[in-house]
Formats: sequence, C-alpha cells, structure tokens
Amino acid sequence: MTPPRAVLDACVLVPIALCDVLMELADDRLFRPLWSETILGEVERALTDKLGLSVDRAGYRIEQMRLAQPRAAVTGFEALIPGLRNHPKDRHVLAVAVQADCPVIVTENLADFPAEALHPHGVTAVRADDFLLQLLDQDEAAVWAAVERKRVSYQRPPRTRRQFCDRLTATAPRFAARLWDMAAR
Repeated sequence: MTPPRAVLDACVLVPIALCDVLMELADDRLFRPLWSETILGEVERALTDKLGLSVDRAGYRIEQMRLAQPRAAVTGFEALIPGLRNHPKDRHVLAVAVQADCPVIVTENLADFPAEALHPHGVTAVRADDFLLQLLDQDEAAVWAAVERKRVSYQRPPRTRRQFCDRLTATAPRFAARLWDMAAR
C-alpha cells in the first residue's frame, strides 16, 4: 500500500519533538513527507533566528532530514505561486502541494490556507495534531512502535514516556494525550 503524502510546512518542522515524531513515522513509511528547499530554508532560519541554534547545528538538522527523506524534495513549483490565492507568504507551500498533486498540507497556520484557496486544487490543510491522530487511527500499533522507538533513542537526557508525551503536548496535545493513554494500558 502506498503511504499517504503530506506537505510539511516549516512551522511543523521547527519544534524538535514534533519534527522527530514526524520523521520517525515517515521512516516507517506511515506517510510520505514532502517539502521544498524554500520550506527547509524557512526551517533553518527559524532554528537560528528564533530558537538560537547555531548555523552549523541548524544546517546539520536540515541535512539529516534531506538524507532521511531524499524523495521528499519537490521542485518546479515556482511558476504556480502567482496564481494561488492563499496568504502570500505561504503560497509557495500550496504550490508544492499542487505541483506534487498532494492532498494534504500539515501546518499550524490554518488561517494562511483558507478552504476557498485550497479547494480548487483538491488540497486541505490540517494541524499536526489532527494529522498525527489520523495516522494513529489508521495503524495504532505501527505509530506506537515508531513513537516508542524515537522516545528510547533519546539519550541526552533519556526521556520517560511521561516526559516524551509532555514535550509533544505543546504542539500535538490530543495526540500526546492518546499516547499517554496507550502507555497506561
């Protein structure tokens, strides 16, 4: 079965816990992430300008994402940008989705992607929390295994299940709560 595809907006790739979970789920082929160099550039700028990461650390993180998901890069979308009607600063994200014929954009900036701008292109925008819950509903065991593998990979410092869920709560509160409920079973 072909995994579902989703364009990941920069805002869901900046928070490390959320990005780590998304990348782990992508590594397990639970979905196929898509992005552009423009999106990755926004991630890198946010990591350095807003979160204070060094240029080297931010660059390393972006390079690891590229290496982990070499098929994620979408090109040739630039000519589509002028014809799009969502928020100007995020037209490049919709253009990536249109170019890739991808039905979903995962973003926290839903206001920048109004339905009337997306509908003509067969695209919807969803929050990361909703997207992760959809994946969990599709294959709970596989999502749990991937998330648990990511959690135990943290060594500096190690994370308990509670700590891991707490970190996810800021960006995916309902998903984190479901994971915690699963851990308590």
